[in-house]
Amino acid sequence: MSKWWLVPGSLLTLILLSAGCSFLYEDTSESTQGDAVIDVSQAEEPWEIVDFEAVNQYEEDVNNETLQGEWWVTKTIFTRCPTVCMTMTPNMVTLQEGLEDEGIDIRIVSFTVDPEFDTPERLEDYGESYGADFSNWDFLTGYTSEEIREFALESLKAQVQELPEQEDIMHPTRFYLVNPEGVIVRMYSGENNFDLEATVEDIKLVTQAD
Repeated sequence: MSKWWLVPGSLLTLILLSAGCSFLYEDTSESTQGDAVIDVSQAEEPWEIVDFEAVNQYEEDVNNETLQGEWWVTKTIFTRCPTVCMTMTPNMVTLQEGLEDEGIDIRIVSFTVDPEFDTPERLEDYGESYGADFSNWDFLTGYTSEEIREFALESLKAQVQELPEQEDIMHPTRFYLVNPEGVIVRMYSGENNFDLEATVEDIKLVTQAD
């Protein structure tokens, strides 16, 4: 478990808050104010995206190789989510539109944390219901629940955990910016503290400086 915290100690609290949970989902405490953009590029060890295999809403293969060489923003969702996804996904749609307005070419990748239920067809319906532009947005499934738990822990430094009594699944509430080498360099607030202007401006600065 110690491998979770391969980052400067000052980020520990922020990472814990990013993990999400039924009682933490709102992410509105004073300690999270002003953390709309978090730089993790200087972590002691890079936040590398581990190898994964998935399919998108069109049943097309998506994996590390298909994303290699691209900047992308990622987050976790599930279509039956009764809480935070109903804020996070509209925020990502707004971000997609904001990036397009700025002429920023970037891919968006959403990983379901409920892969046994979330088929490609369900994910397509889900994306359509929020007005997602599928031209550069993949909604991924095709792996097991255990695999997404391991992926979230190793790549996003966050927990995914089923909460049967609440009919919910704990999952990260952050958006993550991944560089062309497959390394996370930024975390953004994806829920109530989402700041469109700050997020778009930061992505623009980071991607154009590369």
